[in-house]
Amino acid sequence: MELEIIERAGLSTSQAKTYLALVKNGAMAPTKIAGITGETRTNTYQVLDRLEKAGLIAKTTSKKLVYQAKNPMHLEIYAEKRRRAMAKNEQMVKANISGLIDMFYAANEMPGARTLMGIEGIRAVYEEEFKVDKDVYFLRALQDVDLGKDWWKDFRDRVAKASFNTYGLTQESVMGRANAKSGRDKEVRMHRVWMPKDAFTVPVAVQTFGNKTAFMAFGETQMATIIDSPVIAEAMKVMLMTMMDFWRVNYPQSPDLSELVVDEEDVV
Repeated sequence: MELEIIERAGLSTSQAKTYLALVKNGAMAPTKIAGITGETRTNTYQVLDRLEKAGLIAKTTSKKLVYQAKNPMHLEIYAEKRRRAMAKNEQMVKANISGLIDMFYAANEMPGARTLMGIEGIRAVYEEEFKVDKDVYFLRALQDVDLGKDWWKDFRDRVAKASFNTYGLTQESVMGRANAKSGRDKEVRMHRVWMPKDAFTVPVAVQTFGNKTAFMAFGETQMATIIDSPVIAEAMKVMLMTMMDFWRVNYPQSPDLSELVVDEEDVV
């Protein structure tokens, strides 16, 4: 049981056995430790070195070289440091994995897909726009997940400084009209095509840019799937442009904004 607890703190079996031996027996020389744990002397020295660097044991050389375990409370500190490091590594992988995926697809000449969960997954799709840096085409219903107003404003500010255009097929809404009247659409190079509120009511957004196509679900299950395929991306772009052409002809594209009072809260 004690060995399992130590291992769950993030130590290997050899490291856990060595630390537990020192906890049970007090200070010992490496040769004695090796005899108790069953490890070779060479491996024991390597394990002791790692445990010392982890801050779990200490060595003294007053007369002869001996090692002593530190208070097991240090295991908790070690586990917390390891958790933080793993969380940081996970965020780094998420933030930079798209480059590796792009290289993989380029080398293997094959399409692929990845699914990202939650609000962070949906945000990742929008972040992908900056990495691809190609014009964006999208269709989105009014039902939308709350990505955070501050996050949206920061995103739109970054879009304003970017170089790509955005072509959106959207329903009429207070926010959409406010962005159109305030000039925010022009600032972020948003070319908006209006459609009726009941034209598309599924809480899903379709977005394509470069060789990527993304489907984002804003319902109870918040998730996003990104497909990397030039053929699929081109097909989705043509479909979206065809839909935009249809509504451009069949729905008024100049909503009456004369009476609209723009509230700063409605502009992102």
